[in-house]
Amino acid sequence: MRAVLVFCEGNHDVVFVSRSLGAVAGCKWSKERIRDLPSPLGPKVDPRDPNKFVFDSLITKHYRAQKLEDLQPRPAAHAPVPTFEAVVRDPSTLIYYVLIRCNGDGASGRSIKLIEDFRNTFPFHPDITQIASAFVFDADADVSARAAAFTAAYARCLQPGAAMRHDDWMSGPLGPAGLYIFHDPATRAGTLEDSLAPLVEAQWKDRWDAAGRYLTAHARPEDPVSLKLAERHKAQINVTGQFLFPGDPMTMVLERDGLQQRHFAGPTSQSLVAFLRRAPF
Repeated sequence: MRAVLVFCEGNHDVVFVSRSLGAVAGCKWSKERIRDLPSPLGPKVDPRDPNKFVFDSLITKHYRAQKLEDLQPRPAAHAPVPTFEAVVRDPSTLIYYVLIRCNGDGASGRSIKLIEDFRNTFPFHPDITQIASAFVFDADADVSARAAAFTAAYARCLQPGAAMRHDDWMSGPLGPAGLYIFHDPATRAGTLEDSLAPLVEAQWKDRWDAAGRYLTAHARPEDPVSLKLAERHKAQINVTGQFLFPGDPMTMVLERDGLQQRHFAGPTSQSLVAFLRRAPF
């Protein structure tokens, strides 16, 4: 079996990637329990004794490694990044896409270790024997600067001296690695929210416009929504969605009970899915 580990900056990216894979490629969300996932995502059962494992689930092992006694109660209540958020499978290629939230470069060391831990199971013949690692990040101020920052933070995944670019894959010491950066081609800057905003506007036009007027009327110059377009988009998406999801975060607006599936088959979704499906195993 083959799998692409898709490292996403945040929850919004995870939802966008999973829904795009569903809308564009017909991928199906896995509802399996961790124990039933293909190893090493799930445990590898000893063929001589079904009650024993050759090795434990990589997901279980990752979460158990957290030293709770060293944490305060609030952070101890949440899994440490990188976190396993979803598993989807392409029915035509049978490739698994494992969606992992990693908070960008901040957890690069732990993300790289996760890839190494996955590869360290290969001598024990897991179900998944080939992996590629895809990183899906925002450009923010500049796509080239973002690619350079990624290259520095994730150098252990890349060929020595190589420079990663947007929408590109390369072979590396930890297997194939690829980088996809959300940005506006015209400005070479931006975030995922620049693509999400038109989708929300298209579905709830009146509420979107009213949310924009509310923000314009009441935002102060020093507020984040006045200083950064991505923050403005997040706020406007949230206000628009509060009619259906009062008190819930933005991810609920993007989920299946919110935005319709047709919105995740547009140009950005198609470009992203094409990138993921080009993983050079």
